[in-house]
Amino acid sequence: MKLKTLLGVFALGTALVTVSPALAQIEDYVPVSAETLNNPDAGDWLHWRNSPEGWGHSALDQINTDNVDELQLAWGWAMEPGSQQTTPLIYDGVMYIASPGGIVHALDGATGDLLWEYRREMPEDFRPGGITRGLAIFEDKIYYGTPDASLVALDATSGQVVWESVVADHEGGKRITAAPVVADGKVIIGFQGCSRFSEDKCAVVAFDAETGEESWRFVTVEDAEVGEDSWGGTPYVLRGGADVWTSATYDVEQNLILIGVSQPKPWARVSRGQDGPSLYSSSVLALRPENGELAWYRQYVPGESTDADEAFEHMIIEIEGERRYVNMGKLAILWEGSLEDGSPRAAYDLGWQDLIDTDGAEFVDYREGMLPVLNEPSARCPSLAGFRSWRAMSFSPETRAVYVPMNTNCEEGMIHTEVEMAEGGGGNGTSGSQRGMHPNSPDNMGRFAAVNVDTGEVMWEHVMRSPANTSTMTTAGGLVFGGDWDRNFFAFDEETGEVLWKTRLQQAPQGYLASYEVDGRQYIAVPVGVGGASWSTSMPSSLLPEISRPSSGNAIMVFALPETE
Repeated sequence: MKLKTLLGVFALGTALVTVSPALAQIEDYVPVSAETLNNPDAGDWLHWRNSPEGWGHSALDQINTDNVDELQLAWGWAMEPGSQQTTPLIYDGVMYIASPGGIVHALDGATGDLLWEYRREMPEDFRPGGITRGLAIFEDKIYYGTPDASLVALDATSGQVVWESVVADHEGGKRITAAPVVADGKVIIGFQGCSRFSEDKCAVVAFDAETGEESWRFVTVEDAEVGEDSWGGTPYVLRGGADVWTSATYDVEQNLILIGVSQPKPWARVSRGQDGPSLYSSSVLALRPENGELAWYRQYVPGESTDADEAFEHMIIEIEGERRYVNMGKLAILWEGSLEDGSPRAAYDLGWQDLIDTDGAEFVDYREGMLPVLNEPSARCPSLAGFRSWRAMSFSPETRAVYVPMNTNCEEGMIHTEVEMAEGGGGNGTSGSQRGMHPNSPDNMGRFAAVNVDTGEVMWEHVMRSPANTSTMTTAGGLVFGGDWDRNFFAFDEETGEVLWKTRLQQAPQGYLASYEVDGRQYIAVPVGVGGASWSTSMPSSLLPEISRPSSGNAIMVFALPETE
């Protein structure tokens, strides 16, 4: 990586787009081809979960079970204030990272030196903050889904704006949190913010990667005029939810993107006034990137009523000689299905939830007494926060296990209420609740669980007082990395769960981990910070009063083995 100084380089964009004068231009940049993107080099981290299959796995093995206890801080970079759930993206020694509030930094991956930055000027009426979970890269551009629901293409070498396209109406409450994915020359992204009733529904949207022109839009709420009426006769305008807040994975072999869709809104059937399946909520969609056609879908819990959605990363793994998708949502059930047509194959319940019954691979029904009743308090496990949430799990091809970051919690007192069934009405339809520890884990809220994808067996668990607070990451060095809310960052033996290395950070690890290589040296990157919804705010603060974390301090911290002469 070579640098040359630039003076006075500014973005060419709308009035809402600004970029600071570039500090340097990345010279000898090699564009990222589709082949490179679909088969990333082991030294890079080119996707939200590193590979199109979404494994969260690094093929690097310089850091391994024998030497991981020698890890030390190599460098750090302070990020902007706000709620932080970011993922570093690394290509050819450069780290690209999205900070809260509409900011993207390009950093030297070996030193942490700033190469360029992009700062978005938000609309005057836009609320500060905005979570961004990651970026995408293709050819000579970095793609950034902004908090105010636009997609921006930045020149990867300078941070200049190449094009900008509106994804959704931020004035209507729409926002982007997920990282984009690139497939078939398209940049594909979903958005959320559809709790209120309107004609404008959540969707998955694709843009031409070169020009920014919108290619297609798949609306995630079924319209009875073009499909079956799965919403019990509810007028289209009164169908809420089906938000998208997690990135897609890409089935390169079949040229399909897999993307999770969240629950309908209001959350409960009783509040919605109908008990239909409410497509395409609580589902995984398999979409053709060239035209947005729906190849198949699988709805996990028809008519989902407890905000226990399955809108999480969908890994692509070969199991029993068949290529399958693998997903785990808030219920801590490991779901598996065929990539050919979406049909269910297995459902392994880890045994923490008390809401639903499954038979083999499929949902059967809600357990007696667990469907909400209007205006009556209820108790449930998990709480609305779920046993797992946005913190992604990872997969090891060596152990055949996924490594799940968890928060074992329950809830009492939730009341489901009537909602205003009129345009502009809607919402979650809930009030009141008190969250607490799970009765099977009264003293400890967090754990990392290793679950075999072939059998559903829990191979090991690491139990913690506070919640797991990062994604997990596996490496070819036989390691699993993860962090908790109590500021601990761990390296585990992926086979046994033994803690091989632990360090206490100045702030809680929070976000998505990555590993990369520059000039033959492997690095481990961990974002730290604040925000992160109830898992990282109200829940541990109220239930674990003896533990505290600082109220501010977002950063990226990067570790490596000591340099050798």
